[in-house]
Amino acid sequence: MRKLIAVISALFFIQCVPGRQAPSSEAATNFFTKRPKLLVTIVIDQFRADYLTRFQSRFLPARSADGSVGGFKYLTSEGAYYPLAEYNVAQSITSPGHATILTGAYPYRSAVPLNAWVDRTTNKLINSVDDSRFPAVRILVSDDAEPTIDASPMQLAATTIGDELKNAGYPSRVVSIALKARAAVLLGGFRADLALWMDSRHWISSRYYLPDGTFPEWVSELNKTTPAVGSTIEWKLDHAGTGYSAKDSMALTDAQNAGAIGGRNFPHSAKYGTPQALAMPIGLELTERAAEYAIRGMQLGRSGATDVLAVSFSSHDMIGHAFGPNSREMEEMTVAEDAAIARLLNFIQREVPGGLDETVFVLTADHGAPPSPEWAAANKLPAGRIDMKALAAELSAHLNAKFGEPKSGKWVHATSAFNIFLNDREMGERRLERGQVEDFAKEFIARDPRIQMVVTRTDRERGLLPRGEFELQLVHSYTPGKSGDILVIPKPLFVGVQATVDHATGYSYDRTVPIILTGRFIRKGVYTTRAEVVDIAPTLAALLGTIPPTMSEGRKLSEALDFSGK
Repeated sequence: MRKLIAVISALFFIQCVPGRQAPSSEAATNFFTKRPKLLVTIVIDQFRADYLTRFQSRFLPARSADGSVGGFKYLTSEGAYYPLAEYNVAQSITSPGHATILTGAYPYRSAVPLNAWVDRTTNKLINSVDDSRFPAVRILVSDDAEPTIDASPMQLAATTIGDELKNAGYPSRVVSIALKARAAVLLGGFRADLALWMDSRHWISSRYYLPDGTFPEWVSELNKTTPAVGSTIEWKLDHAGTGYSAKDSMALTDAQNAGAIGGRNFPHSAKYGTPQALAMPIGLELTERAAEYAIRGMQLGRSGATDVLAVSFSSHDMIGHAFGPNSREMEEMTVAEDAAIARLLNFIQREVPGGLDETVFVLTADHGAPPSPEWAAANKLPAGRIDMKALAAELSAHLNAKFGEPKSGKWVHATSAFNIFLNDREMGERRLERGQVEDFAKEFIARDPRIQMVVTRTDRERGLLPRGEFELQLVHSYTPGKSGDILVIPKPLFVGVQATVDHATGYSYDRTVPIILTGRFIRKGVYTTRAEVVDIAPTLAALLGTIPPTMSEGRKLSEALDFSGK
């Protein structure tokens, strides 16, 4: 009876709510026969939701008289725009963020809670996509070459939208591109035809994607277009700002790492072949150009099914860590991204059959960022820094005093994004109860007035979590075997010491990002309904006619979908 009432209620809602109509046979036909030729997912690394509103006066127009389209303004005006979407997690970080976007899975299901964690067999810190079984494939190997990553998606426990299209038997092609390996690999999933990332000089990949160790011809041609190694890359300031960012770069200290990005003030310069150069707009240009080469080289949009191109702009995160969201550098980078996205959209309009009408776009971010503590303190906000290495050393000394020095190593193996990894072997050999050691450590750390709360592995396994939003975020993030034994949650606006700005919390500034969906079957509008990044994958599944990825748990953003064909 309850099911019958629910069905009648749903039909009444469809018939009576303004702007909603009952599905027609035409709508069903559209759904089954008019799937897009290309899905383009654009991720901007460390992109706060408010950048789209703060700097919009400097963005290109949605459409120009010559028929070209803009970047952000085109996507927002022609699509469904969620200005305040969220990651409902305890720690908003690059790897879990990228792993969430096309899987629809929170970290506890995707099995990617951090950028790096301690391998419990070796007790060494490993990257989220490290895999020595699949060596890097690169065009230049020399004594001074940048170290690179042997990578695969095998740490991921969830399929992506691209995987599911292929699993359904469609001849879809899937390509992912980013300066960062972890961004490219986790967006591409298991069945990507190719994932590309950079070693600071050239585009590279791994034998997971290229078993014979040979690049496709189009990648080799792409690598010929990169600047000469050692050439000077300059970033000049030649436009007026909006007034919503700092008039000049902040006076940042060497300890805050700002000097590493081509100097503290405009003009910035660095030698190509160094990571600092990629933190400038040249990184955006290289990424967008790689996307163009992939579209042509892989004939994306011409497979007879929906092809997938995932592009992550990593330079935004690099400059963000160095200067923060209130700097002129961040404004200029956002404006440069607008131009880069516009170039990609106009290329697709020219090169893909049907152009923008046959392409669905998704734009989002992997996380946001807080203001720097120095900026916050200067503006009367309580803020500060926590040196996790120093805290780990103090904790080890405290544990030594209580339990004695370990026979091997230290009590703390490593820290990663406010996670502390303890010496499992020592606890086992001494037959110490884990909860006893963790509680002792927790009590010591919680005395620090900069810390909001401390949560241990034992707390999480026993369900002893703080109530409210913290509890849900912790449940969504904790991954046994990968999350730390102790998680330190700092007070708002307190960050680490490694960079000017850091992000690793569930506070609004870290978790709030935009979501934009643009293309066929998308209902235009600005939506203030609650939306989470886990909602992207199931919504795309509805658009593309496939089942959601294996670990997907978001909702379909049904209010933004329109299959009527009108």
